[in-house]
Amino acid sequence: MAVEKIPNRPSALRVFVELVDGLPQVMASAKDREGRYLYVNSGFAQRVGRDAREIVGGTVDDFFAAELAASYAAQDAHVISTGDALAGHLELIVGSDGQLGWYLTSKSRFTDDADEPVGVLVLSVDLKAQMDAAHAGLARMLAQVRAEPGAPWRVAQLADVAGLSTSQLERLCRRTLGLSPRGLLQRLRVEHAVHLLTTTDATAGEIAAACGFYDQSSFTRQFRSVLGLTPGAFRRA
Repeated sequence: MAVEKIPNRPSALRVFVELVDGLPQVMASAKDREGRYLYVNSGFAQRVGRDAREIVGGTVDDFFAAELAASYAAQDAHVISTGDALAGHLELIVGSDGQLGWYLTSKSRFTDDADEPVGVLVLSVDLKAQMDAAHAGLARMLAQVRAEPGAPWRVAQLADVAGLSTSQLERLCRRTLGLSPRGLLQRLRVEHAVHLLTTTDATAGEIAAACGFYDQSSFTRQFRSVLGLTPGAFRRA
């Protein structure tokens, strides 16, 4: 555990730390109003590839690429200023080892004992293990799409691979992942696009074709809708 020494630490932060400190399968952190980390758990430290004690006191700018850091900071500022929680935001996180991971992130403002805003609490849950283990048919479908991301997949074909009807696949995807089959396909294609952007010199048009997007414009639009960045900006980051 790494927690900055905060005089009269708010009870909300204390409870949060007690809940998440021993959960390495989730990334948990708390930041103050200036964006400085007050606390990170072991799962966060492992994903970033730094000792928790080195992270506390730093900001997202110290541990993430500039454009990604800016998007995280903007989210934090909105949650702190408005009090509107961010619930179940799906995002792709690139770890210190270059491995990709889909995380479901929630953020909530926390206050001091006088109910004044202090900062933001962040919890991100790794979805990959859940996706792969939730259902044998769904896992089979995921593996097939990852093996052939450029194929012209249709929902009926995805259902056939999973050994389910289209309605069964729809219900399973939404119940397990909160996504439609089309939404899941889009994210798997974006996942492969991120891999190509970070490991090859292929052009955006070549990557769009390899990942099954209709054209480069569609690729850019869908990539931005998932990650908040264009493919070019992501590659630079």
